[in-house]
Amino acid sequence: MDKETTNPERLETVEKVFVSFLFLHGLRKTPERIAMLKEIYAIESHFDVDELHFRLRNNGFRISRATIYNNLDLFLESGLIRKHQFGKGMAQYEESYFFDQHDHIILTDTGEVREFCYPRIQNIKKTIEETFGIVVDSHSPYFYATHKHKP
Repeated sequence: MDKETTNPERLETVEKVFVSFLFLHGLRKTPERIAMLKEIYAIESHFDVDELHFRLRNNGFRISRATIYNNLDLFLESGLIRKHQFGKGMAQYEESYFFDQHDHIILTDTGEVREFCYPRIQNIKKTIEETFGIVVDSHSPYFYATHKHKP
């Protein structure tokens, strides 16, 4: 496990949320699902299915990519992860339970993804909600950029 912020209380909280979700949907709490959850919350950045699969196998879990995909849907539905499509390649995921809303800059020349939080975006969201009498569940501004090259 990587994160300094991965601690027993934090993991206990997300596990309780997930187990409650499984119970409400008539699904079983399996060792594979809990291992996936713990591994997801140990990853320091965005991850894809291949990285999660590799990490689980290195920790002794023999789990197929299909099982990972199916369970990622459960984590998405339970609100414990977010899914991103930053452009080319596979979908990327990140944990979401302890994180505030943030947005992303994708540097297309290097593939790097940077996170940022800009309060004006949250103000725009609030204005939209008030103007239209709705609740914005999520938004997805992605900024695609390249590094400036000196002339």
